[in-house]
Order: sequence, then structure tokens, then C-alpha cells
Amino acid sequence: MRPAQRLLVLALVWALLGAAPVAASTLAPALAGALLVAWALTGLVLAVVAVLDLLQARNRAAPRAQRQLPLALSVQVRQPVRIDLISADLPGSVLLADEHPGDDADTGLPTLVRRARASVTTLEYAYRPARRGRAEFGRVRLWLTSPLGLWSLCRYAGEAASVPVYPDFSLISADLEARYTRTRTLGQRLQARSGEGLEFHQLRDYQPGDSPRRIDWKATARRRQLISREYQDEQNQQLITLLDGGRRLALPVAGLTGFDHALNASLLLSWSALTQGDRPGALMFSGETERWIPPVRGRGGIHQMLNGLYDLHPDDHASDFARAARRLRQHCSRHALVVLITRLQPDDSDDLLEALRLLGRRHRVMIGDMRLPAQAALAHAPVADFETALQVAGDAHYEREQRELHTRLRHAGAQVVDATPRQLPARLNAAYLQLKRGGRL
Repeated sequence: MRPAQRLLVLALVWALLGAAPVAASTLAPALAGALLVAWALTGLVLAVVAVLDLLQARNRAAPRAQRQLPLALSVQVRQPVRIDLISADLPGSVLLADEHPGDDADTGLPTLVRRARASVTTLEYAYRPARRGRAEFGRVRLWLTSPLGLWSLCRYAGEAASVPVYPDFSLISADLEARYTRTRTLGQRLQARSGEGLEFHQLRDYQPGDSPRRIDWKATARRRQLISREYQDEQNQQLITLLDGGRRLALPVAGLTGFDHALNASLLLSWSALTQGDRPGALMFSGETERWIPPVRGRGGIHQMLNGLYDLHPDDHASDFARAARRLRQHCSRHALVVLITRLQPDDSDDLLEALRLLGRRHRVMIGDMRLPAQAALAHAPVADFETALQVAGDAHYEREQRELHTRLRHAGAQVVDATPRQLPARLNAAYLQLKRGGRL
């Protein structure tokens, strides 16, 4: 509780009136005594009224409130939060604050809410979570004035709540939808191929241009017309994402961390694999911490991936690729496409080659190397002074070492995809689909 402005004004006026007995004491001592008694009685009455007003306010029932939250939030995306208050429990106006997580300072709370004429008074504000995990909401906090307006009391309403904060998958799904729409608009159609990586799908009528090797002669004899076999990409293959959860991906990039971009790439690959009939899984590794998501299947599998990965964050440990490879061999014995997402450094050569040696015996390996946007921009930066020249020269030397590392990794059997954080999800997905279409998984 705290005194309201009205009580402070009354107390100030009463204090100023205390100067009257002092001024009258030199002129009329008897009058000064009477004024002093009156001043003291006035203060006593004011104190009694204030205490009674406070007691009446404290005995008033707390307002009823209900917070309406989405089932899940997306990181760095503003989403509405609604608070419903029972109008009958409210005075004409009330100051309201919601105990939302402290990572968003632009919600506009606390704010003054005026009681609606309807039975429910509604307040809506926008909340943008800054990081993934769980967003913990406390109770709704209301500052109510006492019946005489002498006090302002803080009362709590509603219940605490917790809601998961997922990666922002909308941009990724929009990119996939745009690609699918372009393919349909241009009239492109995936053609069945000969070679490995195909499995029988169905029989259909022969079409001009079909290879004679696809003609099913037994079905042709029964139907007395040419019947062709139709094949589709082999399904139920495994795609395992190795997520580097070390300090090299903890740096901020475009409002997120490098790990957030790596997680987006992992989720895009998982979604794409599920639509292709494959089974995605993931292993996050960092120091002594790891999380294994076994391969899932079906369109609902993306929810299992989201629930298993959304609360992961990078830590301050160094990345140990060989140890991650050994752990993956323990979890996954079946052949899979293993996609390692990290930010390569020139001194990773020995550790990465050992990891490729361990994984290459059983799996096909793809490495997604996240290039920082500042590095990509520096390659085209104009040289205006000596300091910039040193930066460009140092970056050129670093890029040459990176290219040499990529060459060694390719010679060791890995496919390397090099891209900026925003480009990496789409490029890794395109590389996966190219392997899938080529029957090389």
C-alpha cells in the first residue's frame, strides 16, 4: 500500500495549519491554545479516517482476472496477451501491470485501465520474448484506490502461467511454401530416375518416353496394353543433425545467436525430411552436456523435434567433434545422413578429420559451416585506410585457410555447405534434397 495524492495533500494542508497556533501565541495566548487543540483534533480525525479507509480497502475482495496466452510463443515475434477483468470488481480506473518475463521492456505496462460498461474489462498488450525456453508469467498486479481515495493498494489477481517459446519457424515454412508454389507455377514435376535410391511405388499406363526397362511385362500381358512401373525416392531413411552447442555459436547474429540459426537449419531439415518420408533426429553436443532426439516419423514428428530442442542454449565449452562422433555412434547404428552444423575454424582440422573417420564408416556426412555476415561483407569492403587494409588482409588469410580446410574435409568424404546464418537453412535443405533426388543417401 501507499498513500494516494489526496491523502498527501490533506496531510500537507494540516501541517501548514499548524503554523496558526504558533503565529497566534504572541498576540493571543488563549486563542493560540484553542487553535492548537483544534489543530491536534483535526489531525486525529484525519488519522482515524485514513485508518478506517485503509481497513475498508484491505477488506475489499481482490478483483477477478484471467490471462489469455497463446499455446506457444515464437522468439523475437510480438504476440498478443489479453487480460480479462470482471468490471464489477473494479473502480472507475485502475493501474495495471502484468508480471511478464523481464526480457521485453516495450510492452507499455503498467498502464491505466478504465472500467468498461460491459461485464468484462479487457486489456491487450504485445509481448516479444527475447530467447527460447519457457516464458514464466506471474500474477496480474492492480493498484486500487480506497473508497475515500486516500490510499493506493496493490492487489494481485489471476494465476501464474508458463508457456513455451519456440524458434520462429514461420520464415522457414514461408520459404518452403514459396519454393513449392514456384515449382507448381512453372509446371515442374519430379521425374523418377533409374539407379539406386529408388523403390517401387505403383503401376500405371505406359506414357511416351518411358524407358523400356520400366515396362512390367507380366502386367502388360494381363491387361493387353503397355503398363509401366513407377518408382519413388527411397523412404524411411535417417537424417541426424549434429548441433554444436559450444561457445563458438553463442555469439549474437542479427538479433539471435548463431545457435538459434543452427537450430532453425536443423528444424528445416527435419521438416523437409518428414515430408520426404524420412526420419530426422538430432544430437546437441557441448562439453559434458548433450541431448539426443531419436529419429521420429510422420508429419507430427516436427512437434517432437520442437519440444525436444526449443529450450536448448549454447554454453561456454569448447566443441569436441571427435567425442560427438563417438557419442552419435552409440546412439545411431543404422546408416544415416549426418549433418554437422557449426562454425568451422582452421585449427579444427585434426579433430574434424578424426570425427569424419569415425562417422564415415557407417554414415554419409554433410557439414554446414556458418560464415559470419561481417566476414562476408569484409571481402567486398573498400580499402580506405591502413586499419581497413589490415582487416581485409587478415580476413583474406583466414578465408584461404578456410578453403584449405574445406578441401581437406571434402577429400575425407564430407560434403561442405558454406553460407551465412540466414542462408544456411535453405542451402542445407537444398543439398539434402539434391542427395535425395540423386539416390545418394
